[in-house]
Amino acid sequence: MLGKKTLLAAASFAALSASVSALAYGSMSAPYGWYAEGNIGATRISNENNPPGSSTTNSGLGGNINVGYKFMPYFAAEVGYTQYSSQDIKDQTGTKAANNKRHSIDLAGKGIVPVYDSGLELFAKVGVQRLYSRVSLSNSAAANNIGLSSSDNTATGLYLGVGGQYYFTPEIAMVGQWQRAEGSNRTGTADLYSIGVSAIFG
Repeated sequence: MLGKKTLLAAASFAALSASVSALAYGSMSAPYGWYAEGNIGATRISNENNPPGSSTTNSGLGGNINVGYKFMPYFAAEVGYTQYSSQDIKDQTGTKAANNKRHSIDLAGKGIVPVYDSGLELFAKVGVQRLYSRVSLSNSAAANNIGLSSSDNTATGLYLGVGGQYYFTPEIAMVGQWQRAEGSNRTGTADLYSIGVSAIFG
């Protein structure tokens, strides 16, 4: 009986030690190194000029990947690629006339604020981005109804991002963020609200 109690106590102590160790790991992140990040979420397009009488779908699913280098616990620099949801453009009768596909490339600095002994980091990003927009016709008659033609447009503008990341280990974090590519009235401005995973390689 005593042997069983001793074994149970030892097993309980080992489990508690493992839990404390896991929590300790969750309270820190690698202080510097290369990292990669993948995100998926909801996109929203705004501030664009569409033909009179037309209607559009302004939201949908999008994704983003980032590669960067963390120079210290408080600052990183990264380059990113974002694919936004395809936007349908319809005429007055609701017939699809075209679709507009967008993507952007950004270069940004990332300021980081670690929340002491919690595994959580808050961050903000600011930089420059290039937003690409391609309108492809799918129904010529519907496109003629609203005076729409195929086109390729680009805009260079401000890139912004705000979010947080929680480290389960010093290398792996769950990420939640909002990012914006400020475009022109021809490309629109594109937002992505996303969750994802980040890995730092130290």
